[in-house]
Formats: sequence, structure tokens, C-alpha cells
Amino acid sequence: MANTKKFAAVAAVSAVIIGSLFASLSIETQDAFAKPVDETRPAAQKVLRVGSLTAYPPFEYLDTESGRYEGFDMDLIREVGKRMDREIEIVSMGLDALVPALLAKSVDVAVSALTITPERAAKVDFTKPYYDAGLTIMTTKANAPKITGPESLENQCLCAEIGSAGAVYMKRIPGTTIRTFNSAAEAFMELSQGGCFAMVNDRPVNEYFLAQKSSKGMGLTEMPYVLSEDQYGFAVNKQNGELLAQLNSTLDAMKADGSFDKIYRKWFGN
Repeated sequence: MANTKKFAAVAAVSAVIIGSLFASLSIETQDAFAKPVDETRPAAQKVLRVGSLTAYPPFEYLDTESGRYEGFDMDLIREVGKRMDREIEIVSMGLDALVPALLAKSVDVAVSALTITPERAAKVDFTKPYYDAGLTIMTTKANAPKITGPESLENQCLCAEIGSAGAVYMKRIPGTTIRTFNSAAEAFMELSQGGCFAMVNDRPVNEYFLAQKSSKGMGLTEMPYVLSEDQYGFAVNKQNGELLAQLNSTLDAMKADGSFDKIYRKWFGN
């Protein structure tokens, strides 16, 4: 189901993902709050500054061979930028920095497998959903028989990627202690080493991780049920209605002419 050529660049999943989290800060981007968006240039000449957590394959990650950000989201926004006659500049930052960067107008749009939640929608506007995801439980093979549903996570120590939808979900489970990490890969590592009982995380990321050869010796598994039906959207500042309309119309056009499906199949198969 995965695109093998692209996935080969990140075959050593845990090392590549974590490495990209730090390396990407100096490649293809500047500090998220260093330069305000230029509002004076004509739209055709403007750079579209895209905030993203670039350590989240298969949606966004740093290809260490090319030094270029790759993934489903990256292909989508580059095609969107091409159609809008906007140059795309990827600004790498933590997941919890995306909404503040939009509010500060340091980036124009956040494209980062961003779950549409009421909490986020109160602060920023989202495009129409472009990806149906969901949350699942990751745990060790040793702990899997002890888990029959989310109630099995009560009063347990759990791992989470900071700012993720999974982290929000786990905070609602009674009696839990949540240990947060900068990336899903770091949380997976801690989970494999017995530092926590389980982890709730985005299903496509969990399944991508488990498909990599480097995960085989970690003793992790995904529980076979979905805890919530989530959707991803691009996010913009609430004062940027014009950009929101352009993004929606462009995504609609890509779905209508088949280019969206072509990019989807590249990363997720049929």
C-alpha cells in the first residue's frame, strides 16, 4: 500500500523521523517567528508560507538524501501552490506551535495532518476535510492481551506526541499519567522500552510505522479498533477568508480532475 521508493528513504524509521525533527530546522526553512508574512506583494508574487511538523511520515518528513520535505501533505500543498501561482516555503515547527504561528501571521497556512477539533476551530479556520483518519491504540505485544478497549487505559502511564489529537483523547481517560514527546517516533521508542503502557495516536501514522522494517524488533502492535473518526484539514488565520476560499476551491478542483486521487494513491495505494 505504501510507496516503496519514498518509504525507502526513511526505512530506518525511528532514527530518520527523530533526526528530521531537528535537521529540518536548518533545511528549507527559517525560524517560524523570524519573518512576518509580506502583505504588500501581489498574490501572484507572494510566497505561501506553510507551517508543518516535518517529522510525521507518510504525511510530512525530511528526505535525508535530498534534503527536501516529502509526503502526502507536501505533495498536496505544492500542487495547490502551483495552481494558485504561489511559491511554497515550508516552515518546520512543532505541532503545538502551528496555531500560534497562524495567529501571529508568521505562516499563511498550516498543513500537517492537522485534526479538525472544536478547540482548534475556535482559534483558526479549517478548509473542508481532505483526509479521513482516526485514533487507534499502540502498545507492546506483551501488553496487548490486557487491553480490551479504552477503559483498559484507565489509571495507566501513557505516551503521547505533544499537541496531538491522541494526547487530547488520553487526557480525558480517568487516572492517566501522560508522558509527552516531541514526535510520535520518540513516543514509540519509549513505549517499546516499557516507559509507558500504551499510546493513542493517528491510525495512518501507526500503521505506516509498523510497516517499516526498523519497527519489527520493537515489539509493538496496534489494537484492531478505531477510537474516534477524525478528519484532517488545512488551517488558516480567521482573518484570511480569501485564502481559505482559494484553498477550498483548489482542493475541490484537484478532486474533480483526479489529481488529488493520484497523489493519494502514491502514498496510500488504492
